[in-house]
Amino acid sequence: MGYDQMFKSILRRFLREFLELFFPSVAARLDFESVELVDKELFKGFPDGVPRSPDFVARVKTREGKPEIVMVHVEAQTKTNPGFGRRMFEYYALLWLATDLPVLPVALFVRKRAREGIETAVYRQELFESEVMRFQYRTVALARIEGEEYVERGPLAAGLSAFMRFRRDADRLELRARLLLRIVTSDLDDEAQFLLGNLIETRFPVPEAELDRYRRLVSRKEYRKVQDVELTWADKVRLEGVKEGLQEGLLRGKRETLKRLLASRFGPLSVRAETRIDALASVEELDSCFDRGLTAGSLAELGLDG
Repeated sequence: MGYDQMFKSILRRFLREFLELFFPSVAARLDFESVELVDKELFKGFPDGVPRSPDFVARVKTREGKPEIVMVHVEAQTKTNPGFGRRMFEYYALLWLATDLPVLPVALFVRKRAREGIETAVYRQELFESEVMRFQYRTVALARIEGEEYVERGPLAAGLSAFMRFRRDADRLELRARLLLRIVTSDLDDEAQFLLGNLIETRFPVPEAELDRYRRLVSRKEYRKVQDVELTWADKVRLEGVKEGLQEGLLRGKRETLKRLLASRFGPLSVRAETRIDALASVEELDSCFDRGLTAGSLAELGLDG
């Protein structure tokens, strides 16, 4: 799963935890039982004719006084884009014009970009040396946050901390095991653990040359639960890649992960469903099916049964 899709899925599953982690005063004022995802079709009518597809937008009611609806818009940014501030403003303007609702704009940077880990960014427009417009949005730059401070702050924090900053001399294999342990010992369901585990596998893959050392590490008593899930989460993708070629191994691993996700949601899969999953022949198809499988109401809705 690509970085962009990975973080979009995280936001859909962990919006409340994300805001509580980085913007607790804002989260305390929102009623997360009322979250409603916004259809992206809303964004196809921008005046310049260029389709807009924001990463995540939801309607959420407030808790205070007479509850009102606010829009929460989060962009997950993995590439450097000098026009990003303007793009955030365009999304804000379109959302506000289309809904007439207050908007909370947030940018999540996976790579180094913002000056600080958590800050407020400003986009300005000037005319004749005078400021005519100022737009502010909140930012979270994972690569500029000290990861050690987040490892023990819940499973989402552990997963995101894989993209944060650690000491240069930190043992990456030990760090991977610690983060996975925090996730597999949580009370999250299988699909949520899959999402967070994928963050860690993406950031801290185990090199073939260190595979034996890593297996010895997770065989220790304190990491026994990590050992129990490693083969199905990450090692299977990598081991199949060694045996059959990287691409085919990746596809097989993703198919198995998708099957486990769907079985956890809908029960044992039929032969028809497994056959249709096995027929998915590209990373894009599998990632799309995985993403839709997080919220689908049935296998038939995914075109895998019936």
